[in-house]
Amino acid sequence: MLKKGRRENKCLQAVLLWSALAVLPTAAFASGGTSAVYGDCPTTGYTASANTLNLEGECVVDGNINLSGSAALTMTNGTLGIMGNVVLSGNAKLTVTNGGMVFPQTGYGQYSLSLNGNSQLTLKKTVVITNGTGQNNFSMLLAANDSAVVTCEDSGLDPSGGSWLLGNFNGKSTLRMIGAQNLPTEIYPFDKSRVSISAGSNFAALWLEFMPGSKASVQIPSYNAQGNYNFNFGPAKGIDYAVRISSSRGRLGLNSHPDSNLIVNGRGAAGANDVDVVFGYYVENSTGPVSINGLNVDGDITEQFTDQGRNFQLNHVNLGPFSWQVYVSESNHFPVSISNSKINEIGVLTNGLVDLSNSVLQLAVTEAGGPGSSMNISNTEIWSQSIQAVDGGQLTISDSILHGNFIAASGAGSSIVMNDVGEGRNGIPPQSCAPVDGFPPNNDGVPLCNPFNPLYQCSQVVPPTGGATITATPPLTCPPE
Repeated sequence: MLKKGRRENKCLQAVLLWSALAVLPTAAFASGGTSAVYGDCPTTGYTASANTLNLEGECVVDGNINLSGSAALTMTNGTLGIMGNVVLSGNAKLTVTNGGMVFPQTGYGQYSLSLNGNSQLTLKKTVVITNGTGQNNFSMLLAANDSAVVTCEDSGLDPSGGSWLLGNFNGKSTLRMIGAQNLPTEIYPFDKSRVSISAGSNFAALWLEFMPGSKASVQIPSYNAQGNYNFNFGPAKGIDYAVRISSSRGRLGLNSHPDSNLIVNGRGAAGANDVDVVFGYYVENSTGPVSINGLNVDGDITEQFTDQGRNFQLNHVNLGPFSWQVYVSESNHFPVSISNSKINEIGVLTNGLVDLSNSVLQLAVTEAGGPGSSMNISNTEIWSQSIQAVDGGQLTISDSILHGNFIAASGAGSSIVMNDVGEGRNGIPPQSCAPVDGFPPNNDGVPLCNPFNPLYQCSQVVPPTGGATITATPPLTCPPE
């Protein structure tokens, strides 16, 4: 949930949108499509509280879409491009069938899609794009609240890459995935939400939250001969959401918070077909210093973590190369020290303080994000898809090596300071970044490349915005190919 965005020139966005439309797989569209529309395309935005607008063909909306009351918008046999946010409320409905839905983002979280009340989003035989460029991997947030319903059937995220959809399900909202491919890409159930995934769907990760006061145990399921699995979880003590997975595939993410009790059971050496798991380790509202050492990856791990009143027990768990994500907030001036670890994503949020050393930061995001957040990184290899300081976050990197990262800072007080930082490329020719056994190429948790950044390129430093700063002493120097 660390991805944020920045605003770009509208004319540039329009060019990028049409570039994105051009890469939509033709198989996603039904034959006999036409450029005609049943209603006029609302090119400058659309707000309605009643009636149904039926579209067909190509429609680009340069602005927000707000549907409330009984309003509905449908797109059939065509592509709906949206250069703005989508908000549904009341009993509103947005439906795309036999087509595409494109959000031409040029940064992380630039646009969003939110559902409230009893609203519904339905995608059938539809391809979704969240990236208007040919580079990087720009994620977007879908947030379902109240009793909203999201249905994704025989639909998928753009298979050419660069898109990512984060799905938050709050209140009593519902997600139904039926033969869906990465819609959403990551799934986060909260409150009393219900998630149903079936009929050959897949996703990058489904995250189960274990909040303070919760108590549960999880038996890691196994893949069958077809590479799918079944899994049911919830409700449980302190947990009201429920998840049902049938004949589908994707990683399971388990988020451990302070004062929670979570026992995870694997099959160790006998569990060669255990489903891949990844752990989110949250350090929040500290009352003293916290030290985390040796978040490593390997087979048949048995280990217990007891800081901040948590009981987080791993029994014979097999951990793949990208299994740890760490998030720190409200440190109350007590630093969190992390060392000798292999971490896929790290986020230091509001008033979080982190000193990280002698580690490897892998494929996802490294961010100081929020007022009072501060992260100091030293003697570390960084392969992250992005290094970010936003909303006043301060990030210092010393005596470390970058590998083709996307580097950005935005917001007053945000800063990235690099001291004696070396620069490497994102992989060495002729290294491919194609998955091996389901993972990007790596050496025991040390990446050989990051598929979310341009292969073989050096880091991309984006001009800071909103009063932020990025400095490097000495300047970054890209090595020859």
